[in-house]
This record gives sequence, C-alpha cells and structure tokens, in this order.
Amino acid sequence: MEKDLTLPDIILKAEDIEWIPFSLPGWTGTTTAAFPNMNITKAPFIAMAKLAPDAFIQKHYHNIAIESVYVVEGELINNGETLKAGSFLVHGTGVAHGPHTTKTGCTLMFIQYPGVTVEDSVLVE
Repeated sequence: MEKDLTLPDIILKAEDIEWIPFSLPGWTGTTTAAFPNMNITKAPFIAMAKLAPDAFIQKHYHNIAIESVYVVEGELINNGETLKAGSFLVHGTGVAHGPHTTKTGCTLMFIQYPGVTVEDSVLVE
C-alpha cells in the first residue's frame, strides 16, 4: 500500500496560536483553548487548554475518542494524583477519567483519535 505523500505539513508556530475563552459542560473556572488541528484527515484531533488555578473538569468518559493528555506546564491533578509538566495521561474509549483540577494552573495538550465532540463526552456523577 502506497502512502499519500501529497498532504502538506501542518506547521503552527507558538506566536500564531490563537487562544480563545473556552468551556464545556462539567468545566468550571477560567479556561482558554487553542485548536492546532481539527482536520482529522491529516492528523489526530489536537487541542490545547490553559486552566487557571482551581479550574475543575468533572469526571467523564468518551464514547468514541481515545485520548492522550500531555501536561505542558504547571501541574494537573487527576483523581487526586498530581501530574507535573512532562507527564502523560492516556485513556481509551469508555474509560472514565478525572476529576481534573489544578492548584497552580496548567497548560495541557489533548490528542484525540478519531476526534471528539461535546456529544462524545459523558459526565460521570
């Protein structure tokens, strides 16, 4: 099987990243997000989020997406365990994760395949 080598690189420089106010059901606190890649025909869905200190994401799971979360800066607390910058959190489809919070604030990179929508995220009480 031959690879399609005609797709161009996706390059997004740090100074060109557009951060916008962002929230989803189950999220509280100040959060901004950027979406470096939403075209899943070229690469996995990639999003970044900056969570202010004490931001909170309710425990949830995804019906479709496999998700990896990379802690770029700060510290993320996942279900009581502190993940420092450089740490990964990976979970498969249907695996409940969280709650997530941060005392310091943090920047996260989400890599999701095949992509995620609001409807794909199911909150867990």
